[in-house]
Amino acid sequence: MSGLCKVVVVDDEMLIRQGVINYIDWEKVGFQMVGEASNGNEALQLIDELRPHLVITDVVMPGMDGIELVRVVKEQYPDIEIVVLSSFENFEYVRSTFQCGAADYILKPKLNGDELIKKLRKVMPESRRAEEVIQSAPSIEVVLQKCLIGSSLTISEEKLLEDFSYSHYSLIAGCGRGSKKEFFKEVSGLFEEQLFACETFFIPVNESDINTVLVNFNGEEQLQSVKQCVTRMAEADRECRTIWLMSVPFSSILELKTIYEDHLLNMKDYLFYLTEEQVLIYDDLPEVPEVGKPFDLGRFLGLFKQKKFEFAITSLTEHVDVLMRQYTKDIFEFKSWLENIMFNVIVLLDNMNYDVHELETMKYKYFSEINEASHAKKAVAVFHTFVDEVRRIVQVEDNKNCPPDLKRLLQFIENHYAEPLSLTTLSESFHFNPSYLSSYFSTHLNIGFSDYLNQVRIVKAKQILETSSVSVSMVSEMVGYSDPSYFCKVFKQMEGSSPGSYRKPAPILN
Repeated sequence: MSGLCKVVVVDDEMLIRQGVINYIDWEKVGFQMVGEASNGNEALQLIDELRPHLVITDVVMPGMDGIELVRVVKEQYPDIEIVVLSSFENFEYVRSTFQCGAADYILKPKLNGDELIKKLRKVMPESRRAEEVIQSAPSIEVVLQKCLIGSSLTISEEKLLEDFSYSHYSLIAGCGRGSKKEFFKEVSGLFEEQLFACETFFIPVNESDINTVLVNFNGEEQLQSVKQCVTRMAEADRECRTIWLMSVPFSSILELKTIYEDHLLNMKDYLFYLTEEQVLIYDDLPEVPEVGKPFDLGRFLGLFKQKKFEFAITSLTEHVDVLMRQYTKDIFEFKSWLENIMFNVIVLLDNMNYDVHELETMKYKYFSEINEASHAKKAVAVFHTFVDEVRRIVQVEDNKNCPPDLKRLLQFIENHYAEPLSLTTLSESFHFNPSYLSSYFSTHLNIGFSDYLNQVRIVKAKQILETSSVSVSMVSEMVGYSDPSYFCKVFKQMEGSSPGSYRKPAPILN
């Protein structure tokens, strides 16, 4: 480790960072890549923790850009050298970084391993490295970070990983805490106070909204105590709104990268859905409800074509409600599903000659808000705004074209659906011939009277099943079916499941 110059790379493009990190054998050429950041704010935290000798930074980045980063770093750490990455069109920005103290620059189109090493050796020649690089054993925090990003380890670093005191490990993370040092101080202090045999190690990670600590403890006998410590920290930290995570325990430090990426970060993603949770512990996660059958997009669009809008929208919103509780579902997939439904609805309504100009104007705003939503409730709120607008457009258009007699017919059915209704009873009430009434109904609604009445009754039945515990036979009677078996048959044809299977279990109160 002696004589290696520590380097941090800063760029908002992950591919650029990974290229710089992975396509150079850093230690072979006398340097050590110790960290990466996606903007200036993240970089300052890493620089404060790792104290590198060299920083490689992009100029144009969100948040704190490269110009401001160079200025702040040279003010606070004047001995750190900075090499700037730039494209041709941003070269004027590079001039500003030189005024702030940058040592050199390299154009991104010319960026390759040999060119970069040549620049770094020019900025930090071997004679200077020999003077400035601290001659010390590798830091365990730096080695752990190298494990996380998949960098190869030196023999001395591998040896360091063999010196942990206890047999088991777990990752403890806090989401939403700003100060990484304060977080580590809090966690390590509580663990040292509560557990007689454990050690804690801070792990610098690239995600700005998650702070991570490795806890090394004595196997199964202390596992329950570790969980209790995490729970106590969550209870004591309610006002700060930190969300606490505890990963599955593991027995080999070589599993660190896998546990972090495939377990801890997955738990962090669960918080997109589980907005009310204060702490997530690997073996005490909420139950994931069953989805049931997949959403039938073809059937949904078919209902729209038949102008069964409310029936279609009700089935859609019910499915969205179930998806929101499927917290293991990929976040990108969930958002894309919402956007795909919205896109299909707009296209279909346009083909049906509805005025979708406002929806077309607003759709990219809707998509943007869904993509930027920090949790599922925000994304679904945007989706419901879209659905409400669809309802308004359909209602306005249909009210224009709906004859007064048909409006009175539909209102009559809405008011009397639980009574024995037929074309004969309707014709008596409205003084129409039954045959004419049947034809009149089908012409204006593209659906027969019996099918329409079943649609209204089944929607009402679903509402009762969802909000009460009355028997299926009683529900049948309440919505106008004298024969429960016929009610069950109609319900299954329309919903794909029996009324009993459809009824949702009562929510579990925490």
